[in-house]
Amino acid sequence: MITQSDILAITKQSELYPAEWKAFSDSPERIYVVGNVKLLQTKKLVVVGARRTPATALKTGGEIVKGLTGAFTIVTGSADGGDVTAMESALPSGKIICVLAGGFGTLPQSCYTLLERVAKNGLLIALHPFETEVRAFSYEYRNKMLASLGEGALVLGAGEKSGALITAKYAKKQGKKIFALPYPPNTDVGVGCNALIKDGAYLTESEKDVYQAFGLEMPKPVQVSLTDTERQVLQVLKIKVTAHVVELAEETGIPTYKLQAVLSAMQVKGVAVHVGGNRYSPV
Repeated sequence: MITQSDILAITKQSELYPAEWKAFSDSPERIYVVGNVKLLQTKKLVVVGARRTPATALKTGGEIVKGLTGAFTIVTGSADGGDVTAMESALPSGKIICVLAGGFGTLPQSCYTLLERVAKNGLLIALHPFETEVRAFSYEYRNKMLASLGEGALVLGAGEKSGALITAKYAKKQGKKIFALPYPPNTDVGVGCNALIKDGAYLTESEKDVYQAFGLEMPKPVQVSLTDTERQVLQVLKIKVTAHVVELAEETGIPTYKLQAVLSAMQVKGVAVHVGGNRYSPV
C-alpha cells in the first residue's frame, strides 16, 4: 500500500520537476511522485488506449510497447484497457511512468496492484494532493499534461469520443508525432484510431514504424527464459488470444492458486498481459 510517507513532493522550482511542464501557466505548482524520478530525464513516448480496446489490439500494442522500451520510457494513464497494457508491457524494463488523474489516496481499485508495481519498478505521478478525488474534468487536464511528456503519442484503441483522442489532440497541438493502430472499417472501438491516421498520424503495425518515424535504429531483441509451466500457459494463451484464469486452469491442469503466481511471473517477463477481470493475453 502506498502511504503519504512514500511520496516525494516536487515544486515547480525544483530541478526534478518535469521540464516539459514548466512552460505551462496552468501546470501544478507541486507534484507528488513515488518511484524512479530519474525516468523524467529520459526519452519518453506516450501510449494510451480506450478501456474497450479489443484483446487483439492489446496483444499487438503490448508487443509494440515491449519493443519501444529499447529506446523510450513509456508514459501512460491509469485506466483499464490500453493504459493497463502499456504498464504491463513496459514494467519488465522498469521504463514506465504513470500519471494519475487524482491523488494517491484515490488510486483506481481496478488496477491498484499494478500501480503498486509501477511505483516499485517505475514512476507514479499525481498532479494533486493525496486525498484529491477524480472528477469529470480531471481526466482532460491529466491527458493534457500526459501528452506533453512524450516526444510522440501512440493510440492503441479509441472510439469516436475516447479520452485517448484527447491525449492525441494535445500531443498534436504541441507538435508531437502521433501514431495509431489501424482497424477494419466500421469498427466502433477503432474509429478514432482510423480518424487519426486519416488526419496524418503514422499507421503503426509494429515498433519498427515508430523507430523509423524518429530515425532510430531497432534494438536487438532480448531472449526471455521461461519455465516449462510458463511455456505451457503461454501456448494456451496464444491459441485462445485471451483467456480467464479458470479457462487456463482447465486447459493446463494447473490449479488456479498456482496459476496466479505463474501469470505474475509471465507478466514480469513481458510475455503475458492482464486485460481485466482475471483475463490474460499473450504479449
